[in-house]
Amino acid sequence: MEWPMAHRGTSSLCAWVVALGLATGFAGPAPATEGAAASGHAGMGTADLPPAATGEGAPHHLTGEAPRPGDGAGSGAAGHRASDTVPPPAPALRAPDPVPVIADLPPEPAPPVGLDPPARSPQGAKAEAPARDAAQDPAKPEVAAVPEDPEAPLKAAMARLLAAPPVAPGKEQEALAAFYGARSDAPVFVDAGGYTARGKAILARFAAAADEGLEPGAYKSVKLAPGAAPDTLAQAELRLAASVLLYARHAQAGRFDPGRISGMVTPTRTFPDPLAVLTALAAAPDAGRALAGYNPPHPGYAALRQKLAAARSGPPPRPLARIAPGPSLRPGESDPRVPALRARLEVAGAKGDPRYDRDLVAAVRTFQSRNGLEADGIVGAATVEALNLVEDPAERVADLIVNMERWRWLPRDLGAANVMVNIPEYMVRIRQDGRVIHATRVIVGKPETPTPLLTHDMEYVVINPAWNIPPTIARKEMLPKLRADPYFLARQGIEITRNGRVLDPASINWNAGLGGYSFRQPPGERNALGRIKFMFPNDHSVYLHDTPSRNLFANDRRMFSHGCIRVQDPLVFGEVIFSLGLGNDSWTEDRIEQAFGGKERYINLKHHIPVHLVYFTAFVDEAGRLSVRPDIYGIDARTKALLGLSEPQHVASGKPKTATR
Repeated sequence: MEWPMAHRGTSSLCAWVVALGLATGFAGPAPATEGAAASGHAGMGTADLPPAATGEGAPHHLTGEAPRPGDGAGSGAAGHRASDTVPPPAPALRAPDPVPVIADLPPEPAPPVGLDPPARSPQGAKAEAPARDAAQDPAKPEVAAVPEDPEAPLKAAMARLLAAPPVAPGKEQEALAAFYGARSDAPVFVDAGGYTARGKAILARFAAAADEGLEPGAYKSVKLAPGAAPDTLAQAELRLAASVLLYARHAQAGRFDPGRISGMVTPTRTFPDPLAVLTALAAAPDAGRALAGYNPPHPGYAALRQKLAAARSGPPPRPLARIAPGPSLRPGESDPRVPALRARLEVAGAKGDPRYDRDLVAAVRTFQSRNGLEADGIVGAATVEALNLVEDPAERVADLIVNMERWRWLPRDLGAANVMVNIPEYMVRIRQDGRVIHATRVIVGKPETPTPLLTHDMEYVVINPAWNIPPTIARKEMLPKLRADPYFLARQGIEITRNGRVLDPASINWNAGLGGYSFRQPPGERNALGRIKFMFPNDHSVYLHDTPSRNLFANDRRMFSHGCIRVQDPLVFGEVIFSLGLGNDSWTEDRIEQAFGGKERYINLKHHIPVHLVYFTAFVDEAGRLSVRPDIYGIDARTKALLGLSEPQHVASGKPKTATR
């Protein structure tokens, strides 16, 4: 029987291999590792070999050819002719790929069986090893090794803690979850070795919180020992992150709600966005410096910060003599308090000399000028009070801290042009690009009707304003006088109206109360608002305005209004406001004055100007000197109590009232 061509080729191949072996002195069976492909069964085709010895599983040095792209089980051999046929395989065996005939093999003989194959590069050895493994166990797929994440245990601990009870309030806890969720729970401030450089910078900022008038103990952290467990590290990370958010909130917006002091304390605070805080500190080159940046950026705050550092680090000041109360002391007079006054102001003189001489008068005038008092040299009640304000160092430190706290109640951007009224100083200043371009005296609210603390934009100006008297003032101040004299208000130029009609006050039974009557003072010389008012709409119905009672500006303590702010120089003030708000200089003092008289006239400002009503009893003046003022509304005392700087004290303003003028 004639063998098919393919089998003849295979038989001839085996004979050729045996002959080659004899020629080289080879005798004996092939190594077991080569399998049946080298066993020399001359009468058997490749169909008699196990699958591992065929196709890509067969060693290349036995076939005599390098592997070709596409070779493999079921792919066929590139050297077969169309007329070649292969008998069907046994049912239990997979059909093997046909083997090329001798005529199709390359002329170069295969390396001798039994000898080591040619040396391979390490890359080639690695590439061939998986093929041998697959041939030995075709059912087991190769799996690439995945390096283990060294932070995996710490991340897992972070995930557990973030799913546990919150470590921060409300939105701050939400920010923690969002921040670490976006990082796949990877920490920022710790790693397997403890606190990172970023975490250590944050801890250093917490330790220096007292420099900003804050309390270092408020910002908690976890002390880490070397080799701390992942759970401990995760606790340290989240505790530090929560303290970061607390510090940023305290630094930027203050440590308590100012409304707890009084309903008249209503500043506009700006709170930092918690997620933005964490994101910024995770990316900042200097995390400690970035966190410190949430403190107020204003020069007034920075100046108080320097004074606080000096008060804490400098030598204790010598005790200052206190001036006893008494009648006003005028130049040239004698008084037993003069030696104490001389010691307080450090003016040389004969011991026990009671004369209020020229040198001492000059020192008093300088003191008065620096402290916002009339520099007349007369030692009255206000001057004595100012002289006695400087107390022990601990009290001075507390004064600085509460005033630094109030800077946190202001917007971070005060406005390129702004108006600021400092209530305890009885002064208003207009600033442009940080420079004071106008300043003048003001009258503020009485302690029982205090001027509120707030920030709002000035939107328009009213020339020849009418005064619509609020019901609170009418009921408390005018109704008792109307019962005694029905024409009392008429003599003040105040009209009583109902449903738009002006009524005769004598025709009304004032014992029955206000009864829906309205009180209005038309524009004119006697109008309580004067001839011009500057409007920044707010919930307290207060504004800046002129006044006919100009003599009151001569007083050092100027608390006479129902809450509004009376301006000493309304024409000059108005000219500056119009210049900033309208963008031109057409509204001069003369033009404003010419507009006085007649009906109300409203002038809208094209550019709104922020107005800040503030309460600074300690501030640094333009010469770099610390100035202090009396706590006229008791806000310092209440703030110290809320911050734990002193025992609770009575708030002088009492129950807040809506102010109107």
